[in-house]
Amino acid sequence: MKKSKIFTLLVPILLSFSVFSCGGNASKGDSGETPSGGESTLHSLYIASLPTTTLYNVGDSFSLNGIKVIDTADGSIVSGYTSSIAEGYKFTSEDVSTNTRVTISKEGYNSTYFSIAISNYEKLVIVGEPITTFIVGDLFVLGNITVTTESGVVVSDYTSNIRIGNALNTVGQFEVVLSKTGFASVSYTININPIKSLQVDSLPTETSYTVGDAFSSSGLVIVDELNNVVTDYSLDIEEGTIFKYDGDFTVTVSKEEYTCTSFTVTVSKRGGGGEINRTLSFYYLNDTHGSFIRNESLSEAGMSYLSSYIKTNVNKDPNNSIVLSGGDMFQGGYESNETKGKIMVEAMNEIGFDAMVLGNHEFDWGEEAIETNSQLLDCPLISCNVFYSYDKTTRPDWVTPYAIIERGDLKVGIIGADEEDIGTSITGSISDNFYFPSPVSYIKQYSTYLRTNAGCDVIIAAFHDGGFEGYDGEPVKYQELTTTDSTTNRKYVDAMFFAHDHMRKNGTYNGVPFLEAGCNGKNIGVLSLDLLGDGYSYEVTASSTNVYWGTTVAKTQDPKIEAIAQKDEYREIIEHADDVIYTFDERIESDDFTYSVCKAMYWFVNNNLEQFDNTQIYFASHNKGGIRSDVEAGDFTRRDLIKVFPFDNLLSMQTCTSNNINRMSTSSYYRTYDNGNIVYTGGYTKAISITYITEYRYAYYYQVDYKNYEYTAKDALLNYLLAGAPLGL
Repeated sequence: MKKSKIFTLLVPILLSFSVFSCGGNASKGDSGETPSGGESTLHSLYIASLPTTTLYNVGDSFSLNGIKVIDTADGSIVSGYTSSIAEGYKFTSEDVSTNTRVTISKEGYNSTYFSIAISNYEKLVIVGEPITTFIVGDLFVLGNITVTTESGVVVSDYTSNIRIGNALNTVGQFEVVLSKTGFASVSYTININPIKSLQVDSLPTETSYTVGDAFSSSGLVIVDELNNVVTDYSLDIEEGTIFKYDGDFTVTVSKEEYTCTSFTVTVSKRGGGGEINRTLSFYYLNDTHGSFIRNESLSEAGMSYLSSYIKTNVNKDPNNSIVLSGGDMFQGGYESNETKGKIMVEAMNEIGFDAMVLGNHEFDWGEEAIETNSQLLDCPLISCNVFYSYDKTTRPDWVTPYAIIERGDLKVGIIGADEEDIGTSITGSISDNFYFPSPVSYIKQYSTYLRTNAGCDVIIAAFHDGGFEGYDGEPVKYQELTTTDSTTNRKYVDAMFFAHDHMRKNGTYNGVPFLEAGCNGKNIGVLSLDLLGDGYSYEVTASSTNVYWGTTVAKTQDPKIEAIAQKDEYREIIEHADDVIYTFDERIESDDFTYSVCKAMYWFVNNNLEQFDNTQIYFASHNKGGIRSDVEAGDFTRRDLIKVFPFDNLLSMQTCTSNNINRMSTSSYYRTYDNGNIVYTGGYTKAISITYITEYRYAYYYQVDYKNYEYTAKDALLNYLLAGAPLGL
């Protein structure tokens, strides 16, 4: 045992000696051997840096790449030496050794040597492309690769000489070696680059301004971390922007994949500006839900009449008028549903909307329909707090956080926003792709930016959110936005518009006016701001809010909207809108009609079993909110069907336990139907519902699993009514 311990300690010393020994330690027969008969006058060679590779496998080629040889007398670098193993020599099985000496020689010098090892192991192989480029500070990762043997066997327990997850803190080129005992290692090279950064080399010629001056970046020189001039950067203050506020403002310089830099400009007050008074008016619709046609019985004004009212008022003072939508414009009316919103988009373009907030029902036909309608709209679709859920930071390219509306020398910034977590009001298979955080911090950030960097005089927050429950109350959830921004010394918002809960609201909260204009085109909101300006900027001094009944104030048609309805692509749709589906003997309240929808779904599936995997169902459920109004006595048309039951949720078959069935039966949110004889096989039964329920985040309370089918609940109801409602209403 004692001998074993001594041997273990000596081995590292012997290895070190074999690699770094100089000429005086060379073995007999080396070309630098000291001649007999006197003291040597030769200089000695010394290996200051070993070659990059000293471990070889059979079949590898020998290389001196990376070696550094010096003269021990003066430290100078030596070249022109020879090696006992020729450059490029390919190792064979006869060369296998754990300690092969390579002698470095040159005439007039004592030689030196280093050791290499040659193995006969099977090589490791990298399959895929490893990540080879990093920035200082990055964590080391291999990338999407697989390591195998030469024979194709996947290896998982290999090691890396650079530990995965370690921070890469040194700039340069480095070799990554992947190893496993009993196998020849494999390697590749990575580059660690310095952080890409922007720096201000020369400030703009002008950095001091007076209110009313235009920003100019002339003279600005930007360089990168290597002092190379960069020209394709961007500034967060646009060239020519008029400064409307005094103070010190930071201008940020940015470029993709580079760290930003910034500089400061100072804006001073200007005296002597003349007093200017003007009144800015907003004409506002929200939750119109495809109500294209006028319906006096439901107090729905119709887009033709609303257009005439809005255009007449805007034309009286176009330089002080803005038309705004609070969202949910498309889904819910026969003409709009049949065209997936296109007819409403054409009407909005004719009216001249300046911006539209993204609503939850814009998602009803999927993301592709939103993108299509956003491209057809002549105004921006806005929301500052909708992101893809995969990273919660990427905003869809069919929506923008704000719109800037210019009216002469007046700039108005309109920030769109959705209710936090509004995805619960969207079918799960769609909403799961999106993330809706609280909009407050985003609105505050954009408000500051729009006032200081974009030169906006007025900031509007337009929500697809009711703001507060009921007709009376105050939007306390957005109280922060009515406070003063320390950067601009103005309130974060000058007015707020609401939507989503279909109510009529108007008033003032903490000095900030607000309104919401009902739904279905029954109302139109008008919010006016009195502004005082000095020729350079404007400030709100007073406000007024009104919500008018559409059928009362909108009395005349707009011929251009009527012409849209006469287009060939829409005419046939509109001609069949008043086809009678069923005649009701008496009025049915919405809650009872939801029960009838459940009957229809139950009947439809069990009478079309071949379309539903020949699976009989014993129970049906539907959410009460899916039926939007009562059904009046008399003829019930296709237009009435869409108005009452606008949604296109797919039928979805559930596998349920008795517990699941009981939860649905007792839920206050759903109506249900069964024939009184639910059959359970192995503890489970089959039920029919809709995707809005089966894809809901808490659906596990109501089902074990589910499967969607191509038919909608509306298809089931339509067929049920056309068949004479065999289960009764």
